[in-house]
Amino acid sequence: MRGSAMTTMMEEVFEQPAALAGLRKYYSSPGAIPAKALRKLVSRWPPLVVFTGMGSSLFAAYPAQAYLSSQGMRAFVWETAELLHHHLKILRPDTLLVAVSQSGETVEITQLLDRLPEKMGLAAVVNVEASTLARRGKLLLPMMAGQQSTVSTKTYMASVAVLMYLAAAIAGESPRSVTQELIRVIEAQERILDCAEEIAAPAAEFFNQPPYVALMSRGADLASAYQGSLTLKEVVRLGAEAISAAQFRHGPIEIVSPLHRYVIFARQGQRGQRNKTAKFLIRLAEDICSHRGRVLLLTDVPFEDVPDVKLIRVEPLRLFLGTLVDTLHIQLLAHDLALRAGLEPGKFWIAEGVTREE
Repeated sequence: MRGSAMTTMMEEVFEQPAALAGLRKYYSSPGAIPAKALRKLVSRWPPLVVFTGMGSSLFAAYPAQAYLSSQGMRAFVWETAELLHHHLKILRPDTLLVAVSQSGETVEITQLLDRLPEKMGLAAVVNVEASTLARRGKLLLPMMAGQQSTVSTKTYMASVAVLMYLAAAIAGESPRSVTQELIRVIEAQERILDCAEEIAAPAAEFFNQPPYVALMSRGADLASAYQGSLTLKEVVRLGAEAISAAQFRHGPIEIVSPLHRYVIFARQGQRGQRNKTAKFLIRLAEDICSHRGRVLLLTDVPFEDVPDVKLIRVEPLRLFLGTLVDTLHIQLLAHDLALRAGLEPGKFWIAEGVTREE
């Protein structure tokens, strides 16, 4: 995808493997997240981990939360605005608050910092190291994504990766397993980008500017649904909704229509064939098609091609990191759809790169 299609957004999409490679090199050192410094942030170990952010910075935390939960540790993902105005009292001395923000200057984050107790254990995951969040954090974890000029692409990928390194450190594991899986992620991203146009064009033709899109998954891969929905809204101005696949069955399935499109992320992940929810997701795709809905299915599960399903086979990945590949597919789709609609991909018309108004 070169020439006229190489927009600013696409340049940043193509920079993602290199950004992850640089991040991997930095965080592969055990000293990048010092165990002693981490434990000193809270009064009791293991801590209650609360991940907080807005937009992409919030969605990026789902894989790390899933990993910690799988290790028997308490972890929550909380939108910063809701935490700030409605749930602040849950933060206690045994809480490790992990604040994620590309700019480190969004209005909710800066207001939250002003309301935190002096001794609050705060880890700051941030791209701009001169920002308010970076200065106030007691443990700084840089995204190292470089400049992000358009919608969140590199910074989302970097946030997911940094948070997984942090989750491994909290669980007392070495960074080696995360590093090894990131190598596989980077290789998968490079293969996708080598044939980006061939991948994006058929998916865009299948989509054909629908009036409504639902993106669905379960568990850690809800990150892909939420981030994919945000990308389609920001880049293509599509009416895209992220929803838990289970919630979709509780009523919203009534709106299934051949005019709509449904994106389902169905990964087996590290549990392989023991992953029941992957089977539930495949069954949902089949049920939607039985009611004439059209499904874009991203999966590592064996699946025969059927009418009304556009199948994208994805790289099997461990450590809940499938979103680092699946989201790339949605970025390419959104970029192609925007060009077909005569839009400049990734350009904000109303929103701003740094949100400063509540």
